[in-house]
Amino acid sequence: MTGRLVPAAVAAMMLPVLLSGCVTSARDDGAYLQNGKAALELAISETATGVLAVESRLKGDATRAYADTVITDSETGLSPIEASFGSVDPPTPQAESLRDEVLQALGDADNALASARIAIRRNDPAALSKAGQDLAKARTGLDDLREKLG
Repeated sequence: MTGRLVPAAVAAMMLPVLLSGCVTSARDDGAYLQNGKAALELAISETATGVLAVESRLKGDATRAYADTVITDSETGLSPIEASFGSVDPPTPQAESLRDEVLQALGDADNALASARIAIRRNDPAALSKAGQDLAKARTGLDDLREKLG
């Protein structure tokens, strides 16, 4: 029961950030950069949760149903982050590269979570192992980009 409360609490904390991203647009490069950093931080959390769920499932420490729920919740949590950041136009042509980098990193994480969900539902350990590697790589990419942005 506690494991299901954590994603709900994270989602509740994310809601104001996501809503503010939908209501306000970036007026300058600095605000747009902050939006990108916030999106990456939220995505890192969702992706890290997914990595733990995959590792636990592969070790036999999590049931298939539990891993499916956690991965699905992470994937569901990542989608509005990606949509919210993607809906804000870069304020200047110079900010377009930031948009491309952030959306690529978010997309990689989303694809890895989807692959993990499919592998879990198919009960395919080999595919889940590959998805876990892709998910860890996506998490590293998110971390690296967040660090690069300062």
